[in-house]
Amino acid sequence: MAKISFSILFSIIAVFVLSSCAAHSGYSPLLRAEPEIGSTLTRAPRTLRLFYDSLPDVPRSSLRLLGPNGEHQLRGLHTMAADDLMIEILDPVTAGQYTVEWSTAVGDDPELYSGSFQFTFVD
Repeated sequence: MAKISFSILFSIIAVFVLSSCAAHSGYSPLLRAEPEIGSTLTRAPRTLRLFYDSLPDVPRSSLRLLGPNGEHQLRGLHTMAADDLMIEILDPVTAGQYTVEWSTAVGDDPELYSGSFQFTFVD
């Protein structure tokens, strides 16, 4: 009888552990971005704008832009109240591949989410 109870208890624990892992696995609040994720641009962007499924918490958010010459200086992280984050790119964007790294908390969710995407600029 104890063996059956242990098996049942183990199964219940396994279900809870796996379901809690699956709840946030693969979830990202990021919906789209400007420049577009994976895009190739022929005009240098002057800003980054990322759109989320809820309003981001600006004080708990960050954006970085990494390019062929290293990290770019950015200024003025803010929201336009459209469930977005926006920031100005200060350094000239030259030809090459760029990575945008982001982190934010959105809506009433206290969890901090992060991710990255790339775009390419060609002269």
